Amino acid sequence: FLPQDYDAIVYHMGNNYEAHGYIYESLQRYPGIVVLHDYVMQSFYAERYEAEGDFSHYRGLLEHYYGDLGREIAERIQARSPMPIWESPEAVRFPLCEEILALANGVVVHSRFIHDRIRPLTEAPIAVIPHHGHVLRQFDTSAVRHELGIPEGEILISSAGYVSRNKRFDLILEALSDLEGFPFHFVIAGEDRGRLLTPPPSGIRFDFQITGHLPLDRMEAIIAASDMCFNLRYPTMGESSGVQIRMMGYGKPVLVTNLGSYAEFPDYTVLKVDADLDEKEIIRRFTLALVADKDLRLSVGREAGAFVERECSIPRCAELYTRFIRECTGGD
Repeated sequence: FLPQDYDAIVYHMGNNYEAHGYIYESLQRYPGIVVLHDYVMQSFYAERYEAEGDFSHYRGLLEHYYGDLGREIAERIQARSPMPIWESPEAVRFPLCEEILALANGVVVHSRFIHDRIRPLTEAPIAVIPHHGHVLRQFDTSAVRHELGIPEGEILISSAGYVSRNKRFDLILEALSDLEGFPFHFVIAGEDRGRLLTPPPSGIRFDFQITGHLPLDRMEAIIAASDMCFNLRYPTMGESSGVQIRMMGYGKPVLVTNLGSYAEFPDYTVLKVDADLDEKEIIRRFTLALVADKDLRLSVGREAGAFVERECSIPRCAELYTRFIRECTGGD
């Protein structure tokens, strides 16, 4: 790889070390434009430490950027705190994205939420560009539902991606357990790596399954066959969710947490749940309203799909990337 042969290098950085570790190593050698998928990068460095056994680098970054507080965080991590910082609400105070930003000669983010937080941390130009939409596939949704064991006419609710604490599955399962009077099925199209819901909690009175890791087309098939979806995130890591854009792109009404990048979607395109004392009740009521009213499901889903097609199309996003690369490089 000869960087001088290219007008620009564009890196996608997120907080999953397995997926982004080699990108991080390349970025250190060849600085470039960074698409920052997550504001909080703590779990990236934690996973790197687990994989490579190099805690001194992680600790050094925490102390360098956060002083004595960083030293305390490092000590809690090394002591295996039951609530690691990357799962806690205080993560946004100590994001540990500073090293990534220092290596960037331009930064792309997908939300004002991240833009406003990194603006004081870098002098590099920043662009807010929507997370791109996807080429929608055609599925035989009746066949997909049959394969999942869902009888015709019953409701399919889905979530997708890795099972994690901040996706609020504990509250979702409690809220769904309070619903009565109609049959429904809840499917998580993804992997429970931490066995947070394996085995499922006791007291669940509805059909519930976790598929395990799926190929992308199978995950999308389940989304396309769903009547509604959950994509709650609290505490937020400042993430912008590709799964969210897929759900909306396929015209599904989605319950999201009213925080971070999710709060920036227009109110008519998603159903926003505040992470407060009434969270479980609001989840229950929104779900009940959507399950009971097909027209409401279709209406919200149509608005979601139209928003993604209008604002997040691949041609539109490509043009915005092109403009920003030109701005960063001064090239044609």
